[in-house]
Amino acid sequence: MTHPDYARVARHITPEAVRDTLVAMVDIASPTGREGALAEYIVGRLSKAGFNAHLQEVSEDRPNAVGVLPGSGDGPNLLFTGHMDTSYDGDEPYLKGEGFKAKAVVRDGWIWGLGANNMKSGLASALVALEAICREGVKLKGDLLYGGVVGETEKAAVDEFRGSSVSGYGVGTRHMILHGISADYSILCEPTNLRVCNANMGVLWVKITVGGTVSHAANSRHPSVVNAIAEMHALQTAIDRWIAQYEAAHVHLGEHPNVTVAAIRGGMPWRLARNPFECSLYLDIRTVPGQTAEQVKRSLRRVLIDFAAARGKPEPALEVIVNDPATSIGENELITRVVCEAHKRIIGKESPFIIRRTGADSTHLNRYDVPCITYGPGGRTHPDAKALMHAVGEHAHVDNLLAAARVYADTALSLCSQTVAAKP
Repeated sequence: MTHPDYARVARHITPEAVRDTLVAMVDIASPTGREGALAEYIVGRLSKAGFNAHLQEVSEDRPNAVGVLPGSGDGPNLLFTGHMDTSYDGDEPYLKGEGFKAKAVVRDGWIWGLGANNMKSGLASALVALEAICREGVKLKGDLLYGGVVGETEKAAVDEFRGSSVSGYGVGTRHMILHGISADYSILCEPTNLRVCNANMGVLWVKITVGGTVSHAANSRHPSVVNAIAEMHALQTAIDRWIAQYEAAHVHLGEHPNVTVAAIRGGMPWRLARNPFECSLYLDIRTVPGQTAEQVKRSLRRVLIDFAAARGKPEPALEVIVNDPATSIGENELITRVVCEAHKRIIGKESPFIIRRTGADSTHLNRYDVPCITYGPGGRTHPDAKALMHAVGEHAHVDNLLAAARVYADTALSLCSQTVAAKP
């Protein structure tokens, strides 16, 4: 049943409000490592609405934007959260088009621009929803919290690539919760195209290295010379067979994980007169709930051990660079049920449960005992687009923003009006 204050609150959730908020956010560039300006904008909006808001420094000049609207203290607390950093910086020469620039373009109900989809759309909808509740002065039992976090994007320090620009994979969310901003439940506003997501794939990034011989290229035909790139080519054939078996063996909610050969490095491009004495292969290995990193490592190592034995050479080195576990919560969890009910009231039909393939901070929230549902307006692709969002540029539709904001408001009112018995 709709909360008695919902109609009053919904008056403030308009197409113009969500559109203008997303436009303002897109126009504030916030690549990984430089999220500060957007954090200040969000804290300003939260403070003006009535939240106890502040910048929570994660590292130098790199704060989360957090705010709390206290309830009466006897209801469940609900956190709306999402990352401020964008998938790209906005000046990459290999990215073309307005959807890759930190300058919003509004056309026919669509908002184009870097971050419009992932995931300033969700941040904007949640902010408008919470502001609407504040404007009507609705008194809730539970606290409402908002967390715009740094460093979620799937980046990590690898080899010589270091610094805040590659500091991602949940550093902001882990810091936020560890330093006092937590709740009974959370909604991660990542793109789901208005579908309820109660599971998220995890990922392992691994680096596999084979060795060769230090030699002048003029002597490469000598039987003692081992070309590391050629060795890796042979190993990749075995890894390709493992990938096919791995992908077929695991499934969750009808989705199989995938493995991507994401990078390969070998030899010295600046000195081709030398035989490549080392070559590394980098894999992105998606996982589903129920898998562990150790299981995957053992499976992959078996390939490396067999390869080494067949060639009479040392086992290739295996290094894990990222371990971001898969996660899920139950369909009967309170936050799951409340979001599903709100979705049905606002959208007019039930949502399927889905698992997201891309990385998300839900894994950290769940592991810090803040049960998390992912639900957001992003993910709707323009009908004229002939490729995936990462190929055509980011965009979001105002209708999705509006619907998500209304679902967020309905959820907040319904959940935070319930009573939680205090325990000593």
